[in-house]
Amino acid sequence: MSKYRPEDIKEFELLLQTHRYDYVKLAYLIFGFGEPGTDMEDIHLYTWQIEELEKISKHLRNPLTRYVTYKLIVSSGNGAAKTALGAIINIILLYTSKLRGRLTANTDTQLKTVVWPEYDVWFRRARFNDYYFDKQGTSIKAVDEQWGNQWRLDHFNWSEETPAAVSGLHNKGHAISYTFEEAPGIPAVIFKYASGAFTDVNTIKIWMVFGNSDDPNSYFETLMADPGWNSRRIDTRTLDHVDKALITEWLRLAGGNEDHDDFRVRVRGLPRKTARDSIIGLNGILMGIEKGKTFDANSVRILPSILTVDPAWTGGDETTIWHHQGMYSCLLERYALDPEQGQDHSYTYKKVSEYERLLHVDRVLIDQGEGTALKTLANIDGKWHWELISFANSPNDVPEPKDSEYANIRAQMYYEANKSLIDGHVICVTTDNPEKDLEDIMKQLTWTKGTRHKTSLKKLAESKKDIKDRIGQSPDLADGFVLQFSRKVLDRLEENEVVLEHQVDRTTGDNSYKMPESVPNYDDMYS
Repeated sequence: MSKYRPEDIKEFELLLQTHRYDYVKLAYLIFGFGEPGTDMEDIHLYTWQIEELEKISKHLRNPLTRYVTYKLIVSSGNGAAKTALGAIINIILLYTSKLRGRLTANTDTQLKTVVWPEYDVWFRRARFNDYYFDKQGTSIKAVDEQWGNQWRLDHFNWSEETPAAVSGLHNKGHAISYTFEEAPGIPAVIFKYASGAFTDVNTIKIWMVFGNSDDPNSYFETLMADPGWNSRRIDTRTLDHVDKALITEWLRLAGGNEDHDDFRVRVRGLPRKTARDSIIGLNGILMGIEKGKTFDANSVRILPSILTVDPAWTGGDETTIWHHQGMYSCLLERYALDPEQGQDHSYTYKKVSEYERLLHVDRVLIDQGEGTALKTLANIDGKWHWELISFANSPNDVPEPKDSEYANIRAQMYYEANKSLIDGHVICVTTDNPEKDLEDIMKQLTWTKGTRHKTSLKKLAESKKDIKDRIGQSPDLADGFVLQFSRKVLDRLEENEVVLEHQVDRTTGDNSYKMPESVPNYDDMYS
């Protein structure tokens, strides 16, 4: 026999139906915020939570948007009650829309010891919770056996090895939700597979992503800037319920600097300026870009001239072409090949060959991944100074690889690039969109994380594949930049020495050599 009066249940269900798309009223109806004589007497929704509930309500009330996936992402400092909002919304969906939802977090420990216990608190606060649902282990599911397998909320662990396991969530005609907690640590590949769950038509679909942003290179931060997501960044100093004295103490520990990494993360809801374990630091990159604004490229004309090429073919990756002389590096090109336009590796070969002629290049260093075709074309033309570089090869910074501090060439290139930037390396671009390209260079150079080999303790650099899985984009600009550190080029080709000699008027000492400001239209040349 039920402990609840039938008339109370009937009245409750009528109110649920009446206010089905008003999530603020539903929150007060289901949880009883502020009700005297209950444990909710002194608990109320926060202003920012009400604002987000109103946005979801507006989305669901409109028949034109109701079945379009509602995507919410929130970054905040500590104590904003993001998990509470996620629990409230998911429980409202359970009560009103026969939800089938999934909940995860960055780690299994966070999920089991922090997130799921918070959901337990809100589940116990919900009216008539045991009349409708049973909470056991890793799930909340309907007591009605007819719906038990479809009408439920489960927590789960994701795996980069089996990302497809997060897809396949269907509940046509009712509601679906995904909730990612501590989301800055969840890689891009998991997000992308999860997106496949939102294909059902005539179904309410809600995706919520919450976190204290830490890594500026996380896929979480990419989504924060994505107009397809309803994003909110919360500075906890604006919240009435947060201890202001504690925030003042955190600011003191940060040396009074509001832009200190720790204060940015703990209070302002902003990521660190550079990821904690990035090999290349942001300060060196910024200094290099600043120097590039006034640097005279002719000052390094006597040094060996090097082109580095990171070629791409499919999958949305870009080909990047850089020019280097001494401590000077300039991005010349970035583009994705378009096979529908007949573009293939010979298109890139013609571009690089023209740069080689204009810049009197002594060495062309090519990433071996997609570079074999370029090397073959060069050899056919008798160009033996074009070299393939395998990022997995042994380091060559010292005579014996076993004595190197690096585990492979990739680690050597990234760590040596960081050293060079600290020592004053110059970065510039001569592309059509310099502001965007410099911004992307700044981002990509900080993407690669450093670790140590488990047994030898030699330095390792994160692989391109792992970066792409984590961030959702390939570090093509960065890999093209660091290729210059794969080997030392000490001598100029004989024909280039002759060119340089003829460019100096030995009577006046005038140097007429100028770096080319542009190159021919390659599309016309290729056609």
